[in-house]
Formats: sequence, structure tokens, C-alpha cells
Amino acid sequence: MTIIQQFAQRGHQILRDAVNAAPLKSKLMGAGEVILRQGEEIKALYWIALGEYTMHYNAGNGKTFSLGQRFVSDTIIGEIEYLTHTPSQFSVVAHESMTVKVIPRAMMDELLTRHAEVGVWLSQLLSNSYQRGMAKTMERFLQPLMLNIVSDLYERHQQNKPLVDFSQVYREAERFGCSERTYRRALHQLVDEKYLEKVASDYVICDIDKFRQLLTRSIREI
Repeated sequence: MTIIQQFAQRGHQILRDAVNAAPLKSKLMGAGEVILRQGEEIKALYWIALGEYTMHYNAGNGKTFSLGQRFVSDTIIGEIEYLTHTPSQFSVVAHESMTVKVIPRAMMDELLTRHAEVGVWLSQLLSNSYQRGMAKTMERFLQPLMLNIVSDLYERHQQNKPLVDFSQVYREAERFGCSERTYRRALHQLVDEKYLEKVASDYVICDIDKFRQLLTRSIREI
């Protein structure tokens, strides 16, 4: 672990201790509730002890692009808007029920001015988020839609997750910047070509070796 990483780790601990010690207001967010809304100014930051949320960007033409789901623990959201004094760039939506703590801007001001370590941790958090987000966005825009979907299905299979969330198929499509109809068409094509099979209310990969070959072949053809 580098000196900067150690410094950042201390900053995270300082912030976590401060949040747990302060009599902060808590908000119970249900699945689908908006924590931050795109275009709105933020008046506070939010601390998530444990939870899962999704991030969405709505373009002026009505299209929506989703940056996918994020499972987090002991982290903060709204930090970019806090530091830049700009409205929220994305909508942040609770994927499941969770409790968030409301951190007043004044409290964050005091922590950053008193503890440089908190600022280093915040910088590291933003840097990691930027790199992860840019890598995923470039993949989505520069690779063919079918390859992105196949790659996503394979990744979910490896993680023992359901291949498709049928409760929010339109959200699945948003992650690829396409319509729900286009997303379903891609799935049907994979079924027709015997890469996927519909079992009850879910999809399963018919032959993992054949599916892996499809992914490898698609990458070579880019």
C-alpha cells in the first residue's frame, strides 16, 4: 500500500467515524426512489452504509443512458456536485430499499478543512469512479451492441447473477443506450441461434464454451 493509499484510508475512516457519531437525519429510500435528480442542485450529500443504486443520464432527445448498478458500502454520493457547485449530472436511483444519511454541506466543509486525509480519500474516490465510468462508456459506444450484450451476459453468468432483470427490462436496455425493443430483439436472436435458452422466467446459457467462442469471435471482428 502506498503512502497516498494509507492517507486516503485514514481519511475514509475519519469520515465514516464522523458520520456514525453525528446525529444526522436518515432517509429510507424505497426501490425506484430518486436520491439525486439530474439537473437539480444538491443541498446536502448522502452517505450509504450498504446498498445498491443505478445512475442514469437523460438526453434532450428523450433517450436515456444508464451507467449500470453499483453495490456500495460506506460511501458518499453528491460529492462531485458539492465540489464543483453544479447541478446533479445524473439521476441516482435506489435499486433496492436502503437507508441514507444526510450530510450537511457545512459538516463536509469542516471535515475537509480540518482533515486533509478526507480530501485525499475523496480525490481517490473520484479518480476511481472516473476511470471505471469512462472504461465502461467507451466500451458501450465503440463496440457493437450485440458484443456489449453478449459480454454483459457472460459477466453475469460468471457472477452467478440472473442474466436479465425482467422486473426492469427497460433499465437493462438503458445500460446499452438502446430501446427495450432493440434489447429484446438481441436476446431473441441469441435464443434463435442456440446461444441462450428460455427456462421458466429466466434465460440461461446453453453451452458456455460455445458462448465464450461467440464472445471471442465478436471481439476479433471489431
